[in-house]
Amino acid sequence: MNGKYPNLLSPGKIGNVELRNKTVMAAMGMSQAENGFVNKAVLNHYAERAKGGVGAIIVEVTCVDSPLGLNTKGMLVIDDDKYIPGMTQLAEVIHEGGSKAFLQISHTGRGARRKIIGEQPVGPSAVPMPYSYMMGLANETPRALTIDEIKAIEEKYAQAALRAKKAGFDGVEIHAVGYYLGQQFLSKTSNIREDEYGGSAKNRIRFHLNIIKRIRELCGEDFPIIVKLSLIEMGKDGGISMLDGLYYCKKLQEAGVDAIEVLAGIWSGEAGKNQKPESAYSDCMAVALSLVAKIGLILTTGKKKVTLIGGGRAQNPVASEKALKSGQCDLIFIGHGLLAQPDLVNLIDEGREDEIRPCIGCGHCVDHQLQHGERAICSGNAVLARGDNDYNIVPAEAKKKVVVIGAGVAGVEAARIAAMRGHTVDLYETEKEVGGQMNLACKPPFKQHLGLMKPYLERQLELHGVNVHLGKKLTKDDVLSMNADAVVCATGVNPVSLNIEGAERAVNATDILKGSPCGKNVAVIGGGSIGCETAEYLAKQGKKVSIIEMTDTLASNTGKTDQTILLGHLKGYNVDLLTESKVEKITATDVICKTKDGSTNSLKADTVVFAVGGKPETSLYDSLKNEVKEIYNIGDSNGGGIIPNAVYEGYTVGNKI
Repeated sequence: MNGKYPNLLSPGKIGNVELRNKTVMAAMGMSQAENGFVNKAVLNHYAERAKGGVGAIIVEVTCVDSPLGLNTKGMLVIDDDKYIPGMTQLAEVIHEGGSKAFLQISHTGRGARRKIIGEQPVGPSAVPMPYSYMMGLANETPRALTIDEIKAIEEKYAQAALRAKKAGFDGVEIHAVGYYLGQQFLSKTSNIREDEYGGSAKNRIRFHLNIIKRIRELCGEDFPIIVKLSLIEMGKDGGISMLDGLYYCKKLQEAGVDAIEVLAGIWSGEAGKNQKPESAYSDCMAVALSLVAKIGLILTTGKKKVTLIGGGRAQNPVASEKALKSGQCDLIFIGHGLLAQPDLVNLIDEGREDEIRPCIGCGHCVDHQLQHGERAICSGNAVLARGDNDYNIVPAEAKKKVVVIGAGVAGVEAARIAAMRGHTVDLYETEKEVGGQMNLACKPPFKQHLGLMKPYLERQLELHGVNVHLGKKLTKDDVLSMNADAVVCATGVNPVSLNIEGAERAVNATDILKGSPCGKNVAVIGGGSIGCETAEYLAKQGKKVSIIEMTDTLASNTGKTDQTILLGHLKGYNVDLLTESKVEKITATDVICKTKDGSTNSLKADTVVFAVGGKPETSLYDSLKNEVKEIYNIGDSNGGGIIPNAVYEGYTVGNKI
């Protein structure tokens, strides 16, 4: 055991279930089930995390009432005995890896979408879900459940727990966080009932207490029950006060739950300029909530009987160890860190923390499911929810000499995988550092976690023996003289300018992020993610900034969570947001643009910034594609897109060579 983390790596306990350490994988939806059934992708996903050393795994949100309670089309389901065989396999592979297995049981309630469930969603009351960062929309008004329907759903939760026990799970977690039915009953804004299930905190938690009582009747006193609870629900639509949350903790303790995973929730259509996206979350940010819960339970009962699970960006072992040592929580839950690095806990245990792939907080894992209706994806881990989640890297049959040109995330991933398979790999980069666009993407405010990727990339290249050549721009003749067996071009993009009068006066957004001097009044032309983030970067410096965008939407190529927060920041900095506007010309002092209604605006601008995208740099690839037998073009030079797709292209090519 790594002596630096004696608390984190020492055994833990949930009820009567002993864990090999104090780490818990939080439940995170992957949306990769087939008609609710466990498949190979699900099995491989959890098997890899179990082998990776985590103490307990809470399997992702699983529906107790299909289709009414579904969240996504790829959600796991356990509302019928037909799902038990697959769940049995799932519990077995988790146990084989050395982890304990818990199943999160849930109903989506008013958070469900008609296009998924085929009918009107239901909830405690006929109150529509407000704007949610993660969902990205206000949902339709639900139908209020009747008393009989509520009791039927309670029974479905309990029967789901019994099926989990029959399948070999060590326990269950009742989901009472976010936009799911569990939290909807607890919140005084979503639950405005005046019967036995509403009107007071005592009545609002009745739903959960009935479920717990029935699970105990069916599964016995020694079958652990965890509740994932929002201690507080904030925002103008928030309906759980801290006192409510502490009361709920006390009632759950009295009901005999074994553990509470403590979080907070927020409802808001806009974000203030200090609201943080995940790319700026602090380590173990939710641990303080578990401490509050612990103190509350001690004050009300005189002793602590419930295991408190705290976390929130807890992949940093130093922060997690500190939280445990100080008694802020009893166990640590780790979420996205285990998606990015399945063997995170083993690497910590072996003292190999510098090999941990960081979660950069991009949010694509959530956004790809809830906005696009697909499986989760990751900006670092190319395997996550792709295909069958097969993490095996097969040695190459014939060892080759491979040249990779471009050290952005796509090029580094291709080089890394090719080297792991036994090829001799040389990586060339025009700049004097690896990382490519990531080195600029971390410059805007609240994007600091993107900067964690660079040291990881550097360490991987060193670890796998890739020969790295920085500050070297290759020509066609250079590449041909190397006599490589395979060439990978990952040469990125060239910034695009506009063919308008005065364009020569503009600078590119990349130049601004590199530190080019800038005047007091700035016009940013282009309102995609780069334009908006550059505008925020400048506004925070005290510049007077305007954004001019041709479409009716700003930052449309950004996930809904980040988009909401980013636009809130821009409004907080009083950035002028001109949508459906087209730039006509740039003068010595102004930017002239025309709006949708035909009127003309003249904006004062000491500095004009182009943020209108990039054109794939394919000149080297084009010159080589008929000269080199095995050649690939990946990443931005192959059309660009989001980081996860660039990494996936690199991973795929590295395995293909």
